[in-house]
Amino acid sequence: MSEEKLNRLFEQFFRADSSRSSRSGGSGLGLAISKEIVELHGGKIKAESHDNIISFTIFLPL
Repeated sequence: MSEEKLNRLFEQFFRADSSRSSRSGGSGLGLAISKEIVELHGGKIKAESHDNIISFTIFLPL
């Protein structure tokens, strides 16, 4: 995945695969909601892409 798309993953209504419709994909809200929840708890969430695999890491304060 390109760095530009990776940076936009947490935006509302953003879909990495622009060929998907709401019938076959989703609304593009899940990651935006996840980011909001994590940040409300004082944490951070990030995404990394290596060899066509996207990994998500969540950091929460103790």
